Amino acid sequence: MKHYYCSTFSKDYAYKGLLLYNSIEQHDKDFHFFMICLHEEAKKLFEKMNLTNATIISLEEIEKEDKELLSVKSSRNDKEYIWTCKASVCIYLLNQFEEIDHIVWLDGDTFFFSNPEPIFTEWGEYSVTLTAEKWLEEHSILGETNGIYNTGFMGFKRDEYSMVCLHWFREKLIEWCFDRWEKGRWSDQVYANDWPVRFQNIGIIENVGVNLTPYIINYRLIESPVIKKDKDIFINNEKIIFFHFYGFKYYDGNVFDICNYVMNCRDDVTKHIYIPYINASIAMMNKIKEVDSNFVQEKSKKDYHIRNYFNLKINSSADKEKNNLCTIIGKESLEQGLALFNSLKKNTPNFQLWICCLDESTYSFFYKLNLDHVILINLTNLEGNELLSIKDTRNPEEYNRTLKPSFISYIFKNNYQVNSLVYTDVDNNLYIDFNNLFYELKRGNSLLIFRRPVTSEEEKNYGVYDAGLIGFNRDEIGLECLYKWKKDCINWCFNKVEVELWLDQKYLDQWPNKFSGLKVMESPTRTFDPEK
Repeated sequence: MKHYYCSTFSKDYAYKGLLLYNSIEQHDKDFHFFMICLHEEAKKLFEKMNLTNATIISLEEIEKEDKELLSVKSSRNDKEYIWTCKASVCIYLLNQFEEIDHIVWLDGDTFFFSNPEPIFTEWGEYSVTLTAEKWLEEHSILGETNGIYNTGFMGFKRDEYSMVCLHWFREKLIEWCFDRWEKGRWSDQVYANDWPVRFQNIGIIENVGVNLTPYIINYRLIESPVIKKDKDIFINNEKIIFFHFYGFKYYDGNVFDICNYVMNCRDDVTKHIYIPYINASIAMMNKIKEVDSNFVQEKSKKDYHIRNYFNLKINSSADKEKNNLCTIIGKESLEQGLALFNSLKKNTPNFQLWICCLDESTYSFFYKLNLDHVILINLTNLEGNELLSIKDTRNPEEYNRTLKPSFISYIFKNNYQVNSLVYTDVDNNLYIDFNNLFYELKRGNSLLIFRRPVTSEEEKNYGVYDAGLIGFNRDEIGLECLYKWKKDCINWCFNKVEVELWLDQKYLDQWPNKFSGLKVMESPTRTFDPEK
């Protein structure tokens, strides 16, 4: 039985559309894909690609048949308009192509990992089929705000019940479809919440490998490892059929945003699901450049917030024993930053220095130097809504200290090859034996903190331990401590002495009693300035 698929692509999603087509071609031996193009550039590219099992259609052809759809185009951005046109596209295809007895809508950021036949077996005699978002009970409110079903996959048969549903859906989408929450609506998705009771013969696919999403795999199936057997990938004993890579962003072929929504990604998910997609994305971008050298306009990573930062080079390296350090540098400390780099180059073999650049001039300065073993993170990459919401409440020094645990967490989050990390203030260089710190972390200590040689009065006001030099292992204890420190600093980080509080530093006094696997070391000799 031939399977019929469709989706709509903007020029920005063209590479994802080609990835989706290739993945279907690899796993479905009898299919046809209707590729609807929002932009003429995407259409011309697809036509150059010799896609033998595709029909390429300009969205203008559908708009000629659906004037109401066209009438709302100017009021919506590209993403919203593609959502708006879903039902119109399906109706058009069923009307224009008599051979079609069903149509499957797929969002453009889906990708097949195995044979789709189980989808059609479970769909069976139902007129319409959907997949659930599978929200956890504590997140159940999201069913009302974001939708019970994920409309990145919808299947419609050519029958009376299906057409009634599609025409109702089309009217609602034209009436309202935006990327915001308003009166119980969001995008196209909440409209499907009541379909099983509003319409007849609606089926819900239970196979967890169908339209598997970042939320489901990282939250609902958090205890189920992703396992690769031969060429297939399994989760919860189910073969993954296709994955929905929503929120995935390609930047420069090395830096990627795994998912630009608020969620964590497990290491096994990154290794077995995201890296194949990343590698396929790079190969597709290269192929597109061969066909049309002007089509690909890669984004400058420094200009965007990258919520789930992933560095392919770091995580593909065979060298897992790099000594990773990080620091924060602004334009007033460029000289100290270079001194730190030179001291590492001289005294700490196999190092890798991550620098958070606080301003454009600092980023440009280090970018032009093109230093080996240095990875630059622009402050824009790091600042999400949580940090931005408190930024104006703090002076520059207070905000920089607030950033510290957020920056360390940012590096650890998806870069699973970074097994340990030492944060150092930028003025630490020749005075510190960083090799000793990494030795202690590799011995299995989850946390390293340093006792400061201070008076009892200084200890009372500013704390026992030094927040300018801290080591973390990427293990459960280290990440738990880091998470708490990050939340504490976002909640309160000010340059004034209060009970058990001073900047980011007094929090450390609690750690020896709260976290096992912590080693206290004597602080290296350096001048302590409470105004820093």
